[in-house]
Amino acid sequence: MAQNKKPAARTKAPIRWEFDSDIPTFDFFEEGPLDETWNLQEAVDRFVYWLKEDRFMIWETVVCEEQGIALTPKQKKLLGSLLDFNDEDDDQILYLDEVPRPSEPWHIILNRIVPYLLIEPFRTFDCQDEVKCEGWNQIVDALQEHGKGLSLPPGVEEVTEVVPAELRHKLWLQFCFDSLSGLGQEESLALDDPGECDRIEGFIDHLREFKDSVAYFGLTLDSLLTKVVLPERDQPIFVRMMQENLGLSSAQERIADHL
Repeated sequence: MAQNKKPAARTKAPIRWEFDSDIPTFDFFEEGPLDETWNLQEAVDRFVYWLKEDRFMIWETVVCEEQGIALTPKQKKLLGSLLDFNDEDDDQILYLDEVPRPSEPWHIILNRIVPYLLIEPFRTFDCQDEVKCEGWNQIVDALQEHGKGLSLPPGVEEVTEVVPAELRHKLWLQFCFDSLSGLGQEESLALDDPGECDRIEGFIDHLREFKDSVAYFGLTLDSLLTKVVLPERDQPIFVRMMQENLGLSSAQERIADHL
């Protein structure tokens, strides 16, 4: 008996983020350049808020409807709720809470923000901006919780992978380096103080969590110390403790092999 063939999955057409001049758009970076800490913090906060409130998803839904692109079940539900609250005779949606659609797709906006979060090299004795130390984690958490269903560029399968691999891995290492932040900022904050030695265990735990990033750069203790800079008095103690905790026989061994 012949069986009915399962219909082939339909490939969703890509969204064209191009609009006529009469369609209002919103500049996500209207506050100013991201090399200023306040503007960077505003951009990160807004990006995370838009993810949590489904604003990127809503605008993608609106654009899909305008361009005749098939909607997902979630998008159909979002569109239905939008039309219910639309007071205009014309069903075209131009504003959400008086704010028009962003002038760029979400992943372009993200890739304009993320490079400004990188601290390179990471000096433990410098006072770092909170947004640079925590911004990447906040964005990733929001993407993983609220980003499912957003459009992806060709060849990308996960929302976090819209950021180039090298930059992603640098930012995960930066998260690990934050365990050492503060060493050298005061005379008492040094690894020769037994109370500060727990930092190394926490640092290694984070390296294990992000082993892929350690492996991506083929890090050794020598190359690691070009990415995270400790005070001179702490460097030999750091090397010794890392070798003891990981069983490294030299500063040229690959750290990932011992995680």
